Amino acid sequence: MSLFETCAKLAAYFVCIGIALEMSHRFYWKMHERVTESQMSTFSRSAIGVLIACIPMVTAVAVTAAFVTLVDNKSLISLGLTYDSNSTTYIAYGAGIALGCVTLVFLLGLLFGFITVRPSKLSDDCVACLPLFLGGLIDYMAASIFEEIIFRGYVYLILYRECGVEVAIAVSSIVFALAHLLKHKNMPALFTLNAFIFGLIVAFCRFHTGALWLPIGLHFGWNVVSGPIFGLPYSGRNYESGVVISEVSGPTWLTGGLYSLDAGVFGTLALFVAAVGLSIVAPM
Repeated sequence: MSLFETCAKLAAYFVCIGIALEMSHRFYWKMHERVTESQMSTFSRSAIGVLIACIPMVTAVAVTAAFVTLVDNKSLISLGLTYDSNSTTYIAYGAGIALGCVTLVFLLGLLFGFITVRPSKLSDDCVACLPLFLGGLIDYMAASIFEEIIFRGYVYLILYRECGVEVAIAVSSIVFALAHLLKHKNMPALFTLNAFIFGLIVAFCRFHTGALWLPIGLHFGWNVVSGPIFGLPYSGRNYESGVVISEVSGPTWLTGGLYSLDAGVFGTLALFVAAVGLSIVAPM
């Protein structure tokens, strides 16, 4: 396949996946508002909230599966989803490393007075707020899974097959960073740089383990610990549905402010620690 054909295929994929995700996210938020305002029981709202939070992930997987099957004549498993005895271990390693990294910078923020923690509504009325917590938890988890399938799955595979591992790692990381920049236009520039570094780290993991399980574990752990567990702000506002709510102050270049720790030097530090930890789990 020529370089032009490879670029054309990826361009078509990005257009399709972009439109599908935009529509599915809009549908998800409409359904989320209806469920939140409904008079259903807590159990029903929780169950429906979990299901609708999976809509963007199901959409992304369906579009990717269609491209892999119809265009490339391969199966979705070929993207790095072959399950073996190491799969669960890699997921656990990735999530554990993410927990350690985010916790480290979180504690640094507390130590220097840049982060203050206050109780969330979950602590006041756990049962009533459970649907919001579970919906947010699944939303963060699902995003980490489908982003890895998109960027370290399909995009990486096409580039690796046609251009080699160096191009696959570099370009998939650049595209990952640009996608986040387009999605969150007001994010500080350092967020884009950190997104690129994160992309490099998980792409190296994808190459050296031959699968997506370690990248998924790291991405999933990073998202869940940052949002639903520590309640760190994201995209310009506080995260209100976590176990606690963390309010961040201080210089934005250091803490990321209301744009998450990933938008500051704290995020860069966490990524450095993650790289060291991953080099032990999956030696480069």
